[in-house]
Amino acid sequence: MSSARRARPGWFRKNTPALLSLVVALPLAGWWTTHSDYKSWYDAEPRDAVKVAAGGTAYAEATWYAASVEVDPQPKRSTDVPKPLPEGTSRVRVYFRIQVDDVAKLEKVSGCQIHLRAPDGRIWDDANLEDEFQDRPTGCTGGYDDKPASYRDPKIAQYYLKPVAGKPFEIVAVFIVPTSVASSVEPTITWATRLPEYLAFPR
Repeated sequence: MSSARRARPGWFRKNTPALLSLVVALPLAGWWTTHSDYKSWYDAEPRDAVKVAAGGTAYAEATWYAASVEVDPQPKRSTDVPKPLPEGTSRVRVYFRIQVDDVAKLEKVSGCQIHLRAPDGRIWDDANLEDEFQDRPTGCTGGYDDKPASYRDPKIAQYYLKPVAGKPFEIVAVFIVPTSVASSVEPTITWATRLPEYLAFPR
């Protein structure tokens, strides 16, 4: 009579420790990936407002003054025929006034992104193709170009000069937004290196 043999452990029994580690590791990996993605999104959201006072606010190596907003502005040159807008939308033109004490610091002001923010949190970027409504430089550094003075309308040519230290200069941004929020959106400016902060210009 032969002696009884011990049964070999089954595959599941043999791999129980590995299976248990998977039960723990898979949800943990999923949570970590989701958490990392959420944190990246959250850290890039402009949510900490730096309010701008009417008298000027020092921020990002410059002094920022109150912005002015125009809804449904007219083209600055009579020869321009603006393209029709999508139904239910409006143009919004925003003027910003900036001053630097040292022109060399304009580089630190560059890289800005100009937006409009609705009370419900929606954000719109400026519409760079709306040239016929832009009568000032469009970047936060003011700027100038190599075009001759005769290239621009005399009324606006004075604004396309290199900024002078200690003297405010103006820039403009044009937006296309739903008409329902055109009267309530507020201008904002962000820098990728300063998020989640943003510069707010209450209307």
